[in-house]
Amino acid sequence: MRARRSKKYRKIMSAYQMSFSFREPYQVLLDSHFLKTCHSFHMPLQKYLENTLHGECRLFVTRCTLAKIMGDWEKVKNKEGKGRGPPRPEFLPPPTEVPLRHCKHKDDEGQELGVVSEARCLLDLLAGQPHGHEHAKNKQHYILATADADDKESRAKGFVDVKDRARLIPGVPIVYVKRSVMILEEMSGVSERSVRSQEKEKFSQGLIGLSSRKRKRGEGEDESDDGDDDLLPEKQGPKIRGMKKAKGPNPLSVKKRKVKVLSSNGAGRDGAAVEGEVPRKKPTRRGTRGQRQAGNKTTPDNNVDGEARQTTASATASAGTATTEVQAPIHEA
Repeated sequence: MRARRSKKYRKIMSAYQMSFSFREPYQVLLDSHFLKTCHSFHMPLQKYLENTLHGECRLFVTRCTLAKIMGDWEKVKNKEGKGRGPPRPEFLPPPTEVPLRHCKHKDDEGQELGVVSEARCLLDLLAGQPHGHEHAKNKQHYILATADADDKESRAKGFVDVKDRARLIPGVPIVYVKRSVMILEEMSGVSERSVRSQEKEKFSQGLIGLSSRKRKRGEGEDESDDGDDDLLPEKQGPKIRGMKKAKGPNPLSVKKRKVKVLSSNGAGRDGAAVEGEVPRKKPTRRGTRGQRQAGNKTTPDNNVDGEARQTTASATASAGTATTEVQAPIHEA
C-alpha cells in the first residue's frame, strides 16, 4: 500500500473512532462477493484487511450469507454434474479463520424469521433493526466488506446493492475490492451530518449547563444579608499558585498623617485659619547674614541699634573733651 493512501485510511478510521466509538479489534462482516473477489486475486483476507483498517480485525460471516454460498455451490455442482465434488467451495475460508455470526431477523409483528436474503441480513445487522420511529444506528460497530456483484446477478429482479444502502446508515465504514486493490471508502454524507449534529448537541448542552450555573439577580439576598459568606474558603474557589493579590503599602514606610491642633489664637500649628476669623498673614523671614557684613544695607532693627551706638559714642566724646578742658589749667600752674 502506498504511503499516501495508508495515511488517508488512518485518518478515516481515527474519525470513526472519535465520532462513533470504534475500537479494536474491528468486527468485519464479509459478504459472498467479497470472498469470491479476494480468492480470484489471491488476496489473504486477514492481512489485507488489517493493513487497510490499520488495526486488529475479527472476520465474520453471517448465517444467511453462508446459506447463500452453499445454495449457489449446490447449483454449480448440479449444473456441472459434480455430485461427489468438495462439500465447500474453495473461496469459503474454514470456520477457524472466519467464524459464523449468529443473526436473528424479525418481521413487523415481532415474529422471528428464518434465513433471509444476504442483503437484508447484512442491512439488519448494520442498522440494528430499528422499530417504529427509531433511527438506524450501527450499535455493534460493524464494518462492511463487500465487492461489486456479477453482471448477471445485478440484472436479476429484486437485486439490492448493499453498498448503496449501507451509505444511508450513519457510522458504517465500507471496504470494497476494485481491480485487486482493497479500498476503504470515505465517510458518507449521512455520517458527516450525524457528526455535525452530535457536535451541535454537545455544544448546546454545554451552554445550557453554564447558564444554569450562573447566579441570577435577587437569588440568595434573603439568605445572607452580610457579605461575610462570600469570604468563606468554600465559595472562593481553588487557589492558583503564583497568583497573588496586590497588597497595601508598608505601614512603617508610610508618612504619618498630620493632625491639626488649634492654638489659643484660633489657628492651627501650620497657620491654618479657623472658621469665622480672618487669617493673619505670616511674616516672612529673610536672611541677614549678608546684610550684617555690608554696613550700608541695614534692617530697621539694625538702624535702631546703630543710632543708639552713635548717641553713646557722642556722649563719651563730649565727656572726654570736658575732662581735657578741666585738666589743662592744672598743668599751667
